[in-house]
Amino acid sequence: MSVSSCAPPTDWMPHLPAAGLCGEDSAESADKTMKPELYDKPPATPPDMARWRKDTQPGKVCLHPGIAADRDHERVTTYGRAEPIGVKVHEVLNIAPKSYLIEKAIEKKESIYLSNKREPLGKAYVRGHDLPEKVKQQGFGRPTPQDVAGDETKELMHPAERIVPDLERQLYLKSHANYAPGEQRRRGYSWQTKDGDIDPNAYRFGSAVNKGEKNGVGKALNPTLADDYQRPSVVVEKTLQEHREVTSEPLGKSKNLGLGQDHVDPNYVFGTPSQRNPEWGVRECIGNYSADAQKEDQDLGRSVRPGWRNISTSDRLFGVPSIRSDIRAPSLKSVADHQNYGDESGADALLYPPRFSDEGVYQSDFLESKHKDELASLFRSAGFDLSDELLDDAFARAAKLDPKGLVSVQSFRMALNGEV
Repeated sequence: MSVSSCAPPTDWMPHLPAAGLCGEDSAESADKTMKPELYDKPPATPPDMARWRKDTQPGKVCLHPGIAADRDHERVTTYGRAEPIGVKVHEVLNIAPKSYLIEKAIEKKESIYLSNKREPLGKAYVRGHDLPEKVKQQGFGRPTPQDVAGDETKELMHPAERIVPDLERQLYLKSHANYAPGEQRRRGYSWQTKDGDIDPNAYRFGSAVNKGEKNGVGKALNPTLADDYQRPSVVVEKTLQEHREVTSEPLGKSKNLGLGQDHVDPNYVFGTPSQRNPEWGVRECIGNYSADAQKEDQDLGRSVRPGWRNISTSDRLFGVPSIRSDIRAPSLKSVADHQNYGDESGADALLYPPRFSDEGVYQSDFLESKHKDELASLFRSAGFDLSDELLDDAFARAAKLDPKGLVSVQSFRMALNGEV
């Protein structure tokens, strides 16, 4: 329904002018309402008033209102003095000689300078040294022999690990404090307790904690979080406390109305119960079923009759494993046998090979059982000073680590270092 189809309102006071604007002929739209800066621009400031106002337009010269309309004082001149015309830019950039004669003339003029003699353009710095003819022909230095076999390249990529002697390592400990990772710092103390001397390799300092501490840093910063924290007593005036008891609403208790102390149990409820006899509720509607009766039926969603079952376990695996650790590896493995029987190294050993793998010694060699004489020969060849008493004691302690009494290089080394 349009406005033109509606009847105009009745004017009960025709002798008074109407208030507001008529919207039928103003052609007002939403676009004009949202963009007043385009359709309803404010009127411009008159020229006689504009000179008294500050203009914020960038770059515009602001004049005093008294001379703003004076044409004789316009700034038409430029301050400063004009620079006389001298050397042009193209003359400075264009330095190439015009002819061969001019070039030779310029060279003759510059030949008197010492910098031109020592540092000629396009040549090396001339120091006046008289070098032998051999140096002038072959150049400086001597040729480097070429490594055809590639041994030097292998040495750079895989340098041989140098075993640092213990005496040299002790010097670095004293001068640079170069301790190994996890190494205990020894200061030469003689530790003793009531039970006797202390072995730093096996003794544990401190006391055992039966129950782990939780939120220790938070309790240290905020002691009120501790379970055994006791808040300090706050002493207030008795008048203030009595005023609070009368005016405040205690939580879970009845308000003190000032009627005196009544010897009533704090859990006493005043009034009569709204329900005298028990009524039926959800428990009675459902029924008093036991917990076993409320469980799901045994045959819910599956068959319990033999011969009708079609159940597959969720952890069942199909196919053949890639690593056949379930079968015994052959004693003599063929070159064409690519099967992994669980005795090969994984990706960790390939990315980070053991220490002595370049020499053909692997980690499994340290775990093989050895005879006492063979262990003594190995460790004495490695530089250990083993007496017969120390050898027998370490071998006996290492034999206790294995149920069968077998001793390997690893277990013997642990016993020798005092780890067992």
